[in-house]
Amino acid sequence: MEADAEDYVDLVGEERAGGIDYCEEHHGAEEGCAPTSLEVLSVVEAHCRYGVPPGATDRVNCPVPGTTVLVPVEAADGWAKARPGVRFAGYLVVARRVADPAEGAVVREG
Repeated sequence: MEADAEDYVDLVGEERAGGIDYCEEHHGAEEGCAPTSLEVLSVVEAHCRYGVPPGATDRVNCPVPGTTVLVPVEAADGWAKARPGVRFAGYLVVARRVADPAEGAVVREG
């Protein structure tokens, strides 16, 4: 689904967040979104520290700006290796839309 780049500024910085066009959601917000065929070009794990922002009135942990560690990986397999001082936040995937998945390609919905 379409992403709001502002949602990712604290995690990956303004410049990189500006390049985030879409996100994959696994918590119900994806309802009504049509599956899309993509070719994955690269995958990077994003790890960061979390904390309550200064002056916040609620106790919700958010990414701490400037603490993100990006780790290139071969696949987004759900098994991100723990990194010292940071927690896994998600994957940044560079992909391009394809008209027809190639024969034998892995098709994943959701």
